[in-house]
Amino acid sequence: MARALGGGAPAPGRQTVPLNPACALLRESRDVLLLQGPVGPFFDRLARWLERRATRVTRIVLQGGDRHDARAGHVVPYEGAPGEWASFLREFLRTRRPDCIVLFGQSRGYHQEALRLAAELGIPAVVLEEGYFRPGYVTMELGGVNSHSRTLETHAWAPTGGMPPGGLAPDDTRWHFAQTAWHAALHYAALRLHQGAFPLYEHHRDANPWRYARYWLRSWGVKLLRHGRDARCARSLQRGPAPYFFVPLQHDGDSQIRHHSGYARNAEFVLEVMHSFAEHAEPGTLLVFKQHPQSRGAAGHGALIRRVANELGIGERVRYLVEGDTRDLCRGARGVVVINSTVGLQALESGTPLVVMGEALYRLPSLTHGGTLHSFWRDGAPPDPEAAAAFLQQLKNLTQMPASIYAGRRQDLAWP
Repeated sequence: MARALGGGAPAPGRQTVPLNPACALLRESRDVLLLQGPVGPFFDRLARWLERRATRVTRIVLQGGDRHDARAGHVVPYEGAPGEWASFLREFLRTRRPDCIVLFGQSRGYHQEALRLAAELGIPAVVLEEGYFRPGYVTMELGGVNSHSRTLETHAWAPTGGMPPGGLAPDDTRWHFAQTAWHAALHYAALRLHQGAFPLYEHHRDANPWRYARYWLRSWGVKLLRHGRDARCARSLQRGPAPYFFVPLQHDGDSQIRHHSGYARNAEFVLEVMHSFAEHAEPGTLLVFKQHPQSRGAAGHGALIRRVANELGIGERVRYLVEGDTRDLCRGARGVVVINSTVGLQALESGTPLVVMGEALYRLPSLTHGGTLHSFWRDGAPPDPEAAAAFLQQLKNLTQMPASIYAGRRQDLAWP
């Protein structure tokens, strides 16, 4: 579907605004309902920001981890079965009539039902996800994010009141990894500890706290082991004479793969890319895969990639990284191949040819390769620079707000 890019005069029917429309709605709201947020105190920090504006904040908690994280606003526990959630929430929304609802993770079953009911009752929904422009931002849009986003179709951004053209600066995320691991550990420990209070709750992923503890410990270990080796490999790619194509893998549990692509898992994508590269890429070019940072504690795809590369006779032309700066890898690549990863936005920022294999809000004729993956290896062209700059400016200012999502409870949100 074609999307408006922004830049120049706004298209008919698009409203020109000086601020992220979802944040503007929150700023105007006087009664807000929060559902599930990210692990940790981010929704408490949001509640404080709202309460400073005399906004009444209620949070429905669905399980023990939510209850542990929720210490601000009025907390309402839901202890019923998933099948009774719709009738409970419908009655709550009809009785309360909040100005909007806020949720993190649009693909969770409870949230899909909430979005459906909000649309039915005419209540705006603010949907949050980790930032398109990572790190330091949270994505905040009305109605939906990623391929459900309609923000650029309905709004155009124009700076006013001294707002810089680049928009708000990103938040400080120096301790992002450690903070994420800490909040996740506490959240899932509380989920397990208080299971008796929410016996019918169904989680959207594995909720075993010991498995998460092992996962994060393994992730730390892999990071330490691979950092030096992968840094040397990345430097050799940047300096080496052989051009390379960069393939950033997404997190194996990413709902964007399950719901917005033709792949059930990363492995299917890896196999398609490798076979296409072996058959159609120019001799002498390299193929570089990088594991997603949040998949570092899992088995990864290194063994699969090495085995298939050898079977296809391209073992010397394939690299597999666990660590590495994706911006630098995008900047030095001949082309970038993604399913619908936000790394695609970094490719647009660096002017690197990009092909998208799934549904993505930046999959536009002027920005990405319009042909097949087979043709991309030889015919991929850089994005139109003016269209890319306009798209990125509009997307950042209309959908992002600066936030370190997993920061501590006392860190305030520095929003207008």
